[in-house]
Amino acid sequence: MKAPLTIKHADGSPGFSVLELLIVVSIISVLSGFALMQISRARQVMIRENAARQFAGFLEKARVDSIRRHPMTSAQMAQVSIINATFYTVTIDANGDSALDAPQVVSLAPDGLQLNGPFPRTIYFNWRGRTVDAAGNVALPNFVTVSNTLTSRIDLTTEGQPSLAGAPSSSAVNNSLAPAPAYRPNTQISPSPTP
Repeated sequence: MKAPLTIKHADGSPGFSVLELLIVVSIISVLSGFALMQISRARQVMIRENAARQFAGFLEKARVDSIRRHPMTSAQMAQVSIINATFYTVTIDANGDSALDAPQVVSLAPDGLQLNGPFPRTIYFNWRGRTVDAAGNVALPNFVTVSNTLTSRIDLTTEGQPSLAGAPSSSAVNNSLAPAPAYRPNTQISPSPTP
C-alpha cells in the first residue's frame, strides 16, 4: 500500500519534485506576506482610533470637571492644551479637592501619531461646559485630528461635547406640553360614571 502523500513519478521515484515544493513555498510566502501587511495596517488603524478616543475622553472629562466645579476664571477652568504635534496636556481636578491638579502630559510620539495645528492651542471649558478662550468668551469649537497614515477627527459642538463620528447634530429642545390625543372624527366621548 502506498503512503497517501507520495506521488510516483514516471521514473519510479516516490515523493515531490523540487519544482512542486518551490511552488507551494512561494504561494505560502505570498499569502503570509499579504496577511502580515493587513495585520500591520489594522494595528495602525487601531492605535490611531484608540488615541482619538482617549483624546475625546479627556475632553469630556475636562468638560464634566468644569461643570462640576463651576470655575469663574480661565485659571480655574479644566483644559486640554495641545503643545505640539505629538504632545498634549490635560488639566482637571482628578482627586476631587476643588482645585486643578498638575497637568497630565500625554505623548503620541511612540506610536507615530500627530495632532493638527496651530500650536500651542488650549481648549478651556467654562462652568456650563462650553468651550471658551482664555478671556472667558465663548469660542467657536474647532476640530482636532489624530493622524498617522489615515486621520481620525474629533469634533466639538458649541456646547463643548466631543464626537468622533463627525460633527454632532444638535437640535433645539422645545419644552412644551404633551400633545393632545388624536381621535377619529366619529368617536364619541362620554363622561365616565361617578360612583
